[in-house]
Amino acid sequence: MTWLALGLAFVAFMGAIGSAHAVNRHAVARYGYAPFSLPNALFMLVPHGLLVYAVASGGTGSELAVTLAGAGLLALFLIVRRRTNGWLGLYTATLLLIAASVLAVSLFFTGLAGSDEPS
Repeated sequence: MTWLALGLAFVAFMGAIGSAHAVNRHAVARYGYAPFSLPNALFMLVPHGLLVYAVASGGTGSELAVTLAGAGLLALFLIVRRRTNGWLGLYTATLLLIAASVLAVSLFFTGLAGSDEPS
């Protein structure tokens, strides 16, 4: 059972990274803006950390952490929606809220590699 869970986690991890880069390619081609940029990912590290804290603690202060994480989610949604569209804003903000730590590292190393792919 643990091998199955590990395999599914790896598939989800790779799917999140792959979809972020695919959305970036589409958004740059259509709108000239990469929603999964390193500044956006770094900004969402704070709400992501608050959400992880709320899930891990489940006790005192978790309501405030969830509220603040939701405020960060709304802020990024509005930023991306203004530059692209609502669907991309919703997808970007939600995926970064859930997986900002993973995507920030991926976007950082993509930028370091000097890839032609937008970051």
